[in-house]
Amino acid sequence: MERTSLYTPEQNGIAEKFNRTAMDGVRAMLHDSGLQPKFWAEALLTFVNVKNRCEHKLTSPLTPIEIWSGFKPSVRHFRIFGSLAYVHIPKIKRNKLQPRAKLGILVGYSLRTKGYRVFLPNENKVIETIHVYIDESKNGVRSLFGKNKQYEYAKFNLNSVNEFEDLDDSNCTKLLDKLSPLDIEDWTRK
Repeated sequence: MERTSLYTPEQNGIAEKFNRTAMDGVRAMLHDSGLQPKFWAEALLTFVNVKNRCEHKLTSPLTPIEIWSGFKPSVRHFRIFGSLAYVHIPKIKRNKLQPRAKLGILVGYSLRTKGYRVFLPNENKVIETIHVYIDESKNGVRSLFGKNKQYEYAKFNLNSVNEFEDLDDSNCTKLLDKLSPLDIEDWTRK
């Protein structure tokens, strides 16, 4: 094993390539789900979990988990990140007239047990449970809050890509001020 010099991540190209791939995946998952950037760690865990259970060009026909553990992993439990989730409330913790489920948003898979990680917005916490129904046809953020919020990483409308060519810094800044955010409601899952 060859060690790299301190503070020189460019010497470890393979790891840096995966870091970029992972962060691109996280960015896409957060954007599609409409979740806030504070959920980047949940999205990263979910991305890596899924990536390790899928075939890669270099490991085909095996998955990384298969190579490491020796058995083929199940992917039947995979669900769409950011989907609407109904978390069951046990009878012991409710009476006859209280709701049987809490509304939440799927943010990943359980770390130590079989189950899912669900964000409960009313309680502002993430729980792990197997007693959940996940409605993949509905986006959790849109169902609970009405519309996806546009965050700083949203795409922008450009009248023409050529507008940026041959501009100095002062003109480029003026052009950036004229850009308007895209309405992501038009092109995300409904």
